[in-house]
Amino acid sequence: MIKILSALAEPNRLHIVELLHHGPRSVGEIVEQLSLPQPQVSKHLRVLVEAGLVGVQRDAQRRIYQLRPQPFKELNEWLASFRRIWDERFDRLEEYLHELQAEETKQGANQMTNRELVITRIFDAPRELVFKAWTEPKHLAQWWGPEGFTNPVCELDLRPGGAILIHMTGPDGVVYPNKGVFHEVAPPERLVMTTSAFEDAAGQPQLEVLNTITFAVMNEGTKTKLTLRAVVVKSGPAVATSLAGMEEGWNQSLDRLAQELEKV
Repeated sequence: MIKILSALAEPNRLHIVELLHHGPRSVGEIVEQLSLPQPQVSKHLRVLVEAGLVGVQRDAQRRIYQLRPQPFKELNEWLASFRRIWDERFDRLEEYLHELQAEETKQGANQMTNRELVITRIFDAPRELVFKAWTEPKHLAQWWGPEGFTNPVCELDLRPGGAILIHMTGPDGVVYPNKGVFHEVAPPERLVMTTSAFEDAAGQPQLEVLNTITFAVMNEGTKTKLTLRAVVVKSGPAVATSLAGMEEGWNQSLDRLAQELEKV
């Protein structure tokens, strides 16, 4: 097999094999196709004959060269064994890449779930009214936070760069100060604000969330589609429990918002 591969390794000899694949050729015909001197072509043919790849017959004064199929059949079978090996390896590689991609996708989805929350609600109230309930302290204080929480302090400076201060107080009397800042105020369509909570001894918040709230008109203005996108910007180990309950907390808050809208 080494002799066959060595014979085929030279480009001109490989070209001769390609020519003979289309049918027998004389030396002269091969010379015309390759544009090589006849002695050089004859030398290449002699190597191919010695390797058993090419046979030669006399036709009067001419030598006619043609391929011998058996060596190529043996070469194909030999290469097929390597193809099977590599096919199996590529199959295993493909399976591994699929598993790796699935694991990365799974991890990415988990990270997205842990770091971002999107909630959509339909409220039976005009958009202006829903926006008002989000931006006027007397209304915001009535619904902000989970069920059972109150907000004795609720201060909003409604402008880009304006501060937010809410003292969210639990049923047990524990106060959870919420601070923040407005980044975008576009009545009555959109609010963007960062909220922070759980300050450590140095006054650094352990939880920061970027909130984007959009208000869309529905049902000819009688209803409002609210979309809340909350992205966790910063979170420490101490707030893991609160972070895990963020979705439930927001759902309870929006339930309370719906009740407040009935009173406004």
